[in-house]
Amino acid sequence: MAKTLTAKEKESTIETNLYPIVKTLKKYSFLLMLLPAVIIYGVFILYPFLSSIYVSLFDWSGIGPMTHFVGLNNYIKWLTEDPYSTMFYRALGHNIFILLINIIVSVFFGMFIAFLLSQKIKGSGIYKIIFFMPHTFSLAVVAFLWGLLLNPQWGVVNNFLKTIGLGHYALPWLGSEHTALSIIAVIGLWHSMGFPILVFLAAIMTIPKSLIEAAIIDGAGIPTIFSKIVIPLLIPPIITISVLTFIGSFGTFELMFLLEGAQAGPYYSTDVLGTLFYRTAFGGMGAEASGMGLGASLAIITLIIIIPISILSIWFQRKRNIEF
Repeated sequence: MAKTLTAKEKESTIETNLYPIVKTLKKYSFLLMLLPAVIIYGVFILYPFLSSIYVSLFDWSGIGPMTHFVGLNNYIKWLTEDPYSTMFYRALGHNIFILLINIIVSVFFGMFIAFLLSQKIKGSGIYKIIFFMPHTFSLAVVAFLWGLLLNPQWGVVNNFLKTIGLGHYALPWLGSEHTALSIIAVIGLWHSMGFPILVFLAAIMTIPKSLIEAAIIDGAGIPTIFSKIVIPLLIPPIITISVLTFIGSFGTFELMFLLEGAQAGPYYSTDVLGTLFYRTAFGGMGAEASGMGLGASLAIITLIIIIPISILSIWFQRKRNIEF
């Protein structure tokens, strides 16, 4: 005959059976704290990314159902078929040009300026503000201001050149296919230089002063201190700034669009992958969507270019941390 359990014994049995479950829930309760971030990431990052891959496999204008499946044909167009390949490689070349300028100036010049600002120089605090202030401006404001300054008729730059007797150097800076891309790259550097300088300055401040003081006592000058002490100790921020510069250079769009429009004039001399994507996916000036599938494939190609460099930089940093 089965024994009848009392209410207290039943409650004790239930608690005993539920204890492993409760213990497990407590052990992994921290996952609940990650849930909001995971949801936001999934909705705004992961879902659009997977949707872009799916859309890139269709010949779809952006209106109506996606019924014309083309597979990898959109990717093949960009890489091998004219006029798409011509536009793609031209825009890619412009992005690489901007990348090289940004890397050279942001990393090396930015690091050197940060080193000078770290020294006890009179007025260094004012120079820190001057270098970082442009970074606080929105790109719309930057484009508007420089558009006024570089106006070929009454802009301050050309009027200044004429005033000092260099009128033959007064050019339509943003209207010439020979100067437009370089000028916009310089404007972008003027706007963004404050960030790498700030990062390098913070890293330099962590370098033990005894190392620099010992080098000065031994007779080392600023170039020697900079090359033999500062640069080797700043490898991690150098890698970080380089990767961010790489990603930012391939994400260039706002300045090109604001200064030259979606057509990336003159004669597509300022066309980059961002403006090419905009024209392809949304039409010439965004009035109609004319090639959403083709535009999505261009976005995925751009991502494929960026991801390996980012992964390689993370691997290198981890390897270096293990070795040291």
